[in-house]
Amino acid sequence: MHYSGGAPLKASRIEIAAWCLYDFADSSFTTLIVTVAYGLYFRTVVAGHLGPGADFYWGASVSISMVVVALTSPILGAMADASGRKKLLLGIFAGTCIVFTALLVTVGRGEIVLGMVFFILANAGFEGAHVFYNGFLPEIAGDAEMGRISGYGWAIGYLGGLAALLLAYPFTRAGLEAGADRFRLSFVVVALFHLLFTLPILALLRERAPRRNEPLVALARDGARRLRDTCRHVRGLRDLFRFLLAFLVYNDAVTTVIAFSAIYAMHVIGFTVHQVMLLFIVTQLTAFAGSFAAGYLVDRWGAKPTILATLVLWCVTIAGAYAARGVPQFFAVGILASIGMGSTQTASRSLMGLLIPPGRNAEFFGFYALTGKVSAVVGPLLYGFIASAFGSERPAVLSLGAIVLAGLALMLGVDVDRGRRAARRAP
Repeated sequence: MHYSGGAPLKASRIEIAAWCLYDFADSSFTTLIVTVAYGLYFRTVVAGHLGPGADFYWGASVSISMVVVALTSPILGAMADASGRKKLLLGIFAGTCIVFTALLVTVGRGEIVLGMVFFILANAGFEGAHVFYNGFLPEIAGDAEMGRISGYGWAIGYLGGLAALLLAYPFTRAGLEAGADRFRLSFVVVALFHLLFTLPILALLRERAPRRNEPLVALARDGARRLRDTCRHVRGLRDLFRFLLAFLVYNDAVTTVIAFSAIYAMHVIGFTVHQVMLLFIVTQLTAFAGSFAAGYLVDRWGAKPTILATLVLWCVTIAGAYAARGVPQFFAVGILASIGMGSTQTASRSLMGLLIPPGRNAEFFGFYALTGKVSAVVGPLLYGFIASAFGSERPAVLSLGAIVLAGLALMLGVDVDRGRRAARRAP
């Protein structure tokens, strides 16, 4: 539990609970907007007349939003560390996500540009807020408990996704063709849910970094200086650098699965909307279990072995998705994917927290966000391009296996103990 310029301040249980509740809040967005409800609505209603070509526009929407975050998150993270205002910036980005999520209800059939713009702004707000949210993790958790607390956050987040699915179910159960107008009201449910459970972190979590009451221009200048300094030194932190390269590669596959899993289930396997919603209700519970278990495995085995195990699980999952031809088989694949997703995210965030130099949390989590978003730019766009070119998503899903294997190979070269020693010596 560190902050720049002093001794650690122990986080209370209420603060840790408030931090975890933010994952509960914003998981409603990634579950219902990115993965299930709006992804299906955009593919089937907004751009449905384009057939498989609609996948390209959905993939482009995800990718463009990631470009926005990738270009802004490192400098904003550096500014947050320099100013001691991570919570303020988290609130601004979360608010952006909430407002534009609510505005998705206005997007109608054929309004592709409007549907893309509102989603891009909402997703950029969602992803940007996580830079500052993740930046609090090394401040509220010591090295010995970082995996467990990171796991709590992800696990509670999946329960938030489940709660949002259940709250939205009265609006989505009729499907898209029979009740598209009613279906859209689920987007408003997500916005209100996100707002309600964001309030605890803003009210209860303390900023531990010293606050500097300087003009925004001065903070931006100082943030840019810190960022330039980080760029010069990050390659000297070679194990952190290697981990970020590995994360860039394997997160490509994870992000693509999040963006296209419901679309694949419905348009390739033949799921109904009702079956898709049931699948994601079940997988929120199994992802919860995966996150919770991974947090303890990180503290017992270490972050690197846990990540390697989850990547092997991803290879099995992707092969199963390619081979699946019916609803029962893909249901089993979806459960494996949810376990892999929860555990990969938990272990990756924990390892990043261990390799960061003290006092530069948001700044380096800005680089973590940059790495994740660069991969998220390439993956969904490439997937959508392959699906559009072949007129089928099966060749696209098979390509994800090669990406995971490449990430696994890079991960083998990371020496965590050496990386932690280097972080402690860093300026």
